[in-house]
Amino acid sequence: MTIITNNCIYEKIKDIVVKKHEKKNSTIMPGYKGHLAGGVIVFGILFFGVVVGFTKPSLMTACEWLLFTLAGSLFPDIDIKSKGQKYFYYIVFLFFIILTLRQRFEMLACCSFIILSPLLVRHRGIFHSPGFVIAAPMIFWIVISIFMPKISTQIFFDSVFFIVGALSHLWLDFGTRHMIRRLLTRRSKRW
Repeated sequence: MTIITNNCIYEKIKDIVVKKHEKKNSTIMPGYKGHLAGGVIVFGILFFGVVVGFTKPSLMTACEWLLFTLAGSLFPDIDIKSKGQKYFYYIVFLFFIILTLRQRFEMLACCSFIILSPLLVRHRGIFHSPGFVIAAPMIFWIVISIFMPKISTQIFFDSVFFIVGALSHLWLDFGTRHMIRRLLTRRSKRW
């Protein structure tokens, strides 16, 4: 009888130790509030540490850059049901209304294919790739620069702040060491 009791006690202690060890070694991913806080922090560092030293942006421009940083900090999670995806589709819906009112149906059709891409990829795939979160806004900036050169500089700064926000998201999800490894190595897995 005492052997059974001792074994039961041993098993309970073992379960507690194993659960504690699993919790200690598991990675806790931040939620959308954590990613937004990370976006605010990197915005402050970039804005006050770099930009203010070279330019004197207006309050409206600073707010615009903050919004782009916050959008970037939520962007990598648009491939799952999240606050980032919810806000993304709200903005897309407004964009579609504007395109419809302006009767830009060709552009609406092209954008529809791009909008479906988050639904076709797995989570932590292409949208969690540092290369993608850097390249996509830069390609967008290049295309805008070709067709609307007057706003090229504005879009460039918006893209930079978006990239910084998106990289803060990846850094919070993966940590510094894993982030650098993802940036430097090519992955052969499918998205």
